[in-house]
Amino acid sequence: MIRGAGIAMIFQDPMSSLNPVFTIGEQLIEVLLHHRHMDRRTARTRAVDMLGHVGLPDPPRIMRSYPHQLSGGMRQRILIAMSLLCSPDVLIADEPTTAIDVTVQIQILALLRRLKAEMGMAVLLISHDLSVVAEICNAVAVMYAAQIVEQAPVTDLFERPLHPYTVGLLESIPAHNPPKHRLPEIDGQVPHPRHYPVGCRFAPRCRIASEVCILHKPILQQVEEGHSVACWNWPRTPECCRHREG
Repeated sequence: MIRGAGIAMIFQDPMSSLNPVFTIGEQLIEVLLHHRHMDRRTARTRAVDMLGHVGLPDPPRIMRSYPHQLSGGMRQRILIAMSLLCSPDVLIADEPTTAIDVTVQIQILALLRRLKAEMGMAVLLISHDLSVVAEICNAVAVMYAAQIVEQAPVTDLFERPLHPYTVGLLESIPAHNPPKHRLPEIDGQVPHPRHYPVGCRFAPRCRIASEVCILHKPILQQVEEGHSVACWNWPRTPECCRHREG
C-alpha cells in the first residue's frame, strides 16, 4: 500500500485533520493497525515513541488527550508523528505552518529538517510563504494556474528568477521593499480554471507578453543548468524587473 506507508501527508489545518471524538492515541494506533498490521500493544508503544521523537512532552498523557485539549503547535507535531509512523519514503507537507504562530513555525520547520535527515526521506513542501521555501527547500517549482512555470535550485531561483510571475512573487516580499512603501502587486486576476487562456496562462497579467505568448502555450524547458522555465520571453525578464523599479 503506497498511500499512508510509502507516501504520507501533513495537512495545513491540524484541528480539522484530527478526529475530535477520538483520543490522539486511538488515531495513531489506527494508522499502525491498518498499514502495518501490528497488534495493539506494539502499535501503542510505537505511537508513544514517535510522539517523543517529534518533541512532544509526556507522550502517555497526550495519547489520552483529545485534539481540542492541545495547542495548535502540539496538534501539528501530532500530525507529523502520525505521518511518520510507517516510515514513508516521501512526506508531502501542505502549508504545515499556516495555522500556527511564528515562534512555533520556526520549531516545526527545524523539526522537519531534522526528521528528513534522520529518516532519509524526501519532503515535498507546498507553500505560498517564500520565506519558508527559502528556509527548508533545496529545489523549487513555481506554479501558476495549475502549471509549473519555473523550476530551479532554491538559491538560483531567489537570486535570478527567469519567469515574470516568479519576479512578481519575489518583489512582493515585504523585506525586499522600503518601510512604509506600498508593496508591488501583479495586475489582474488568476484565470478561472474553466477559462484558461489559449497560450500562456500568465500572459494577460504579464508586462513583457507578446503575440506568441497569447497564441501559443510555452513548454517548460531547461535554459540554464538545473534551471527550467516556461516562458517565450524569459531572456527579457530583466526588463520586467526594471519596469517595476521605475
